[in-house]
Order: sequence, then C-alpha cells, then structure tokens
Amino acid sequence: MLKVAINGLTGRVGYELLKVINSNAGRYQLSNTPVAEFVGTGERGFDLASVSSQNTQVLIDFSAPDLCDEVLNICIKHNLPLVIGTTGFNDVQLQQIEAAAQEIPIILSPNMSLSVNVLFKVCQMVAARLSGAEVEITESHHRYKKDAPSGTAIRLGEAIADARGHDFKQVACYNRYGNQNTTRASEEIGFSVIRGGDIVGRHSVEFIYDGEILNLTSEITNRGSFASGALYAAEFLVKQSAGLYTMEDVLGLRDL
Repeated sequence: MLKVAINGLTGRVGYELLKVINSNAGRYQLSNTPVAEFVGTGERGFDLASVSSQNTQVLIDFSAPDLCDEVLNICIKHNLPLVIGTTGFNDVQLQQIEAAAQEIPIILSPNMSLSVNVLFKVCQMVAARLSGAEVEITESHHRYKKDAPSGTAIRLGEAIADARGHDFKQVACYNRYGNQNTTRASEEIGFSVIRGGDIVGRHSVEFIYDGEILNLTSEITNRGSFASGALYAAEFLVKQSAGLYTMEDVLGLRDL
C-alpha cells in the first residue's frame, strides 16, 4: 500500500485525489490530515511540517507556485519522492526544482492526464515530420484558472519547438493585437486562450498549410483523470533514484 501525502487537498484536483484514494483503500493510503479539517483554509491542505518519512512514501503537490521552496525543503529533509502537478512556476522556481532533483526523485508535469502526455509526444513527432506547417495552439479552461497560457499549452509549444530545433522563447507568440506590420513568421507558435464556465481543460494544436489543416485535440471532462494519472506517476516514482522525470518516463514514451 502506497502512503501518499497531498499538498493542495482543498483544491479541485486535491479533492479528486482524495476520492480516488478513498475508493482504492487497498492500494493507497492518505498519510496526512483529512480534507474536512481544512475547509476554507486555502490551497495548502495540510501542515507540511507534519510530513515525515515514517508516515509518508511520496508527496503529491497540487497547490501554488509560492509554496515551491517549502515543499522542496520538506521532501529533501525526509528524502521523499515528489510529484508536482502545480503550474505557473517562474524561472527561479524551475531552477530550484532542478537542483532538488539532484537529491530526490521528482516528476514535474503541467498535466497528469495520461492521454494528454501521449499528445505531447504525438505533437513532437508530427512537428518534426510536418516541419513546414505553421502551428497554432488554443487552450480553454474554467474561469478560475490563474495562469495563461496553461502549463499544458506551454509544454505543447516546447515539444514542438524542440522537435524543430527552435528556441521556444524566440518563436512563441502570445499577443496579436491591432494592425500587424509584418507577415506571420513561419516558425512562430501562436497561442490563444479561452477562459469561461467550468471547462476542465481543452487543448487544440493545429498544423496549418495552405489548403490543409491537421488538428490534434485533447479534452478532459473530469479532473479524476488528473488524480489517477498523478497516483500512477507516484507509483512509478517511488521506485526511482534521484532525478527529474516527466510523464514521458512514466509512460515509456521517451524512446519512441
């Protein structure tokens, strides 16, 4: 039985994690305080100081970027594997995660859905083979989503840029407004963002030529898929040595 601590129990995915754990009592055990004791306390979900290697085998984090340093310190202190589903990290925080991965095993993924992570790989393969296609990424989420574009959309763009040997930061285009003085650059990766209602997550990647379009779309209709994917990743991670892993490693996609 895997003993799991969840940082972010009061969040949407945290609640789904709790449901999956409770419905698989012989497979998982929640090692931190039940969610009912933290209603209304925000995104933390529990006191990180209560976590130890005696009561926890892996920590899953779906909280907020500003807790990054505290989460990493606790996991390093107790030599705990860490699954990170939180998005919106800045460059400094990402560097902290990379440094921590030299001491403990970490999975960092902007999306824990198994199907979306297959989409990352598929887009990478398509981008390499349709190298002349113009690429546009559209992402849709509920009205409460804080970061934009989503971490998943960014990861899709990074996968495509990497497949083509481009610097993602140089080819990403987040803003089109007014009279554009220049024609769209062929290597540009455009992003469009939709926020509204209760959309869990929809991502579409279009590879566009004159006269034809290939559209690859993933839509998540239930956050339970994020929870199940995170727990699947946790089972993989507890068997690994220190290092920074992705869902590509979990699904065995790296060598495809």
